[in-house]
Amino acid sequence: MLQNEYPKLLFISDCYKYTHAAMYRDDVEEVYSLLYCRKPRMDLSPLNGHIVAFGMRQAIAKLQNLYNEFINTDKNIVKKALDFLYSDFMKLDKAQKVYDFLLQKWLDLPPKMPVIFKVVPEATFIHNDSPIISIMCVEKKHCWFVNFIETYLNSELWKSCFIATKAALFKRIEFDCLGYYLDSSYNFHDFSARGMNGIQDCYTSSVGHLLFFSGTDSIMGLKNVLDNYGGALQNVTRNLGSIPASEHSVMCLGGQSNELETFKYIMQEFPTSPVSIVADTWNLWDIIDKLRFDIDAYNMIINREKPVILRPDSGDPFLILTGNDSANDSREKKGVIRLVNEYFGFDKVKIIYGDAITTDRAREIYRWCKDNGFNPTHFLCLGVGSYAYNSGIRDDVGLVTKMTWAKINGKSTHLIKSPITGKDKISLSGKVGIKKNSREVVQYMDYELENDLLNTDLSLQNLDSIRQNAKDEFLRAIAL
Repeated sequence: MLQNEYPKLLFISDCYKYTHAAMYRDDVEEVYSLLYCRKPRMDLSPLNGHIVAFGMRQAIAKLQNLYNEFINTDKNIVKKALDFLYSDFMKLDKAQKVYDFLLQKWLDLPPKMPVIFKVVPEATFIHNDSPIISIMCVEKKHCWFVNFIETYLNSELWKSCFIATKAALFKRIEFDCLGYYLDSSYNFHDFSARGMNGIQDCYTSSVGHLLFFSGTDSIMGLKNVLDNYGGALQNVTRNLGSIPASEHSVMCLGGQSNELETFKYIMQEFPTSPVSIVADTWNLWDIIDKLRFDIDAYNMIINREKPVILRPDSGDPFLILTGNDSANDSREKKGVIRLVNEYFGFDKVKIIYGDAITTDRAREIYRWCKDNGFNPTHFLCLGVGSYAYNSGIRDDVGLVTKMTWAKINGKSTHLIKSPITGKDKISLSGKVGIKKNSREVVQYMDYELENDLLNTDLSLQNLDSIRQNAKDEFLRAIAL
């Protein structure tokens, strides 16, 4: 039985990598691998072809913790775990010389992880075939470890980059509407937690949304910020937040006949705070009418210090918000935006819609608002759920890791993958860097690149600093 005491480092890679140490040539002295962006599948045209590189330093820090745990584990336990993997699981014959060779590779790992990482700054906007992380080992006996950690880095990073890039695409919609970059924005709110691949996935990747927006209900993302990017608590909460909000269970408990009373009750319970109230549990159009034409409800809304945020959340977002010309109900033809503006004014009632929001739908809604004389950033929040943030795969951001350089028998050697059956998979070659000023990708062999955007600083900055870099990079990228 697999023991909980086995170090986790032994279980972070694809199985085939566990035997590669025995397949390397004896004269391999140094190796160099590159995690880079290769032909992303996302439509990145609004960002002029860029993806957002984010989460690298946190992934490396977690890897360092796993390495430290391994080094500090009793060698007898490590040997038991290695026997389980190589003999029991991989069916490797212990009588072969290679068996002891592979086990000894693990047992000989040094106290310090034998790799040198160079990483672009967090929230850097990068083009196709641009490096994000380089990984080098200059210790001959440990060269195998570089590509062992490839699986881990890819699986930890692609989702963080995907969500950060999606958030940047939503930011572009907001930017195009306003004509300037809004530093503290609640116009797009993270609703994705329940649709992520487990709560740890939410913890790791949902910070990507917070590079560009301030609103989130993914509280595990906030925990990540506090754990890794926080600084002073008051600085975190100055730039991030959410508000009290109902859900369908709250509305259903009062019953359909008492829906208006439930609205009144919630408004009474939160008299001086903004509060979001679900309005689509039964008949959206009827409850909007009741809020307007019931004297008590209307006066409560008009006399509030802070607005009520109406949440219609079922159906086609565009038609519900902007109106459906094919509808029989005159209120549905008009749509929520015009109804709210006519009935209450946007200073008293705002709108949040968080069902099935995509960049295409958000852009369509924003375009309609602009065409009809409305500024959606003044009254409309779009909740971005897992429909957008958990709909991708690694190929969408194109993250791959390839070994591109080695020192073999004292000679620098460029390595390249160039399959005749798939030219789209031709790899970069040699050592690779990015010139800071021009952002030109440079492939080189026997020298170090000056003013390389990739650097060895692995410290985790606070979120304010990363958000500032995200802003600078966003403006640089869209100005190209």
